[in-house]
Amino acid sequence: MSLSSRQAAPIVVLHGGPSLPSNYCFPLAKHIPYRSILFYDQLGCGKSDQPTNIEYYSIDQAVDDLQNLLERLNIRRFHLYGQSYGGILAYEFLKRYTEKGGNNDDYNNRGGRGEDEGCLSVILSSAPTNIQRMEDDWAAMIEALPGPDLFRETHLCRTPEIPQPLQDSYDNVGTIWSGTTAISDYRAKPVEPKDESKFMPSALILRGEYDVVTECCSKDWKALFHSRSVREKTLPDCSHHGLLENGSMYGDVVDSYFGEYD
Repeated sequence: MSLSSRQAAPIVVLHGGPSLPSNYCFPLAKHIPYRSILFYDQLGCGKSDQPTNIEYYSIDQAVDDLQNLLERLNIRRFHLYGQSYGGILAYEFLKRYTEKGGNNDDYNNRGGRGEDEGCLSVILSSAPTNIQRMEDDWAAMIEALPGPDLFRETHLCRTPEIPQPLQDSYDNVGTIWSGTTAISDYRAKPVEPKDESKFMPSALILRGEYDVVTECCSKDWKALFHSRSVREKTLPDCSHHGLLENGSMYGDVVDSYFGEYD
């Protein structure tokens, strides 16, 4: 498949962190083999440049970078997949272009204009709407466990050892603008004016049963998209990295959902 396929639109993958590179998302390609998937490392981590000037880093700048990437590669028809912070980035990207009144030159699917182009659908996987709320829940989870070492195995990745793709991401994590401290004041805001949110694409809000991103941290997405085309799904026996815990099930969910909107 190509990045311009009309049968199975490519998936543009937005990794988390901030600055936790895409390696841990690579298993998506194994479980969704027939569809092109675009992975890229955001500025400051992995294989991307890592400028030390903090002014190059922000959510708005990351949205600019995503737009520039799509334009450079001439990707006009795609699905968005954002994991953790990547889900925040996906939402802010779509929100910006909805508020701008997306057209054929933008990457927002608006009825009647470029109707078969732009972002066809989006998955926000383990993405919080409010970082402070997530960190409060995180602290409560740690306190509830008999030992802090159990936090990773309970709420981040429920495997005996850290899976190699996740370890590869940890080994290449950025240090300039990194982790939730970089976005500690983030709280998702609705599209303005509210009526414009009807032009947001269909969305699947995905999280694990034991996710560090609790139901309380993700429930507001449905209201923010302000659309009946928003679904919520909790993956049983999974935590923050469901892809690395039960790749077959996770891949089936992602593949099936995006397949509805090709």
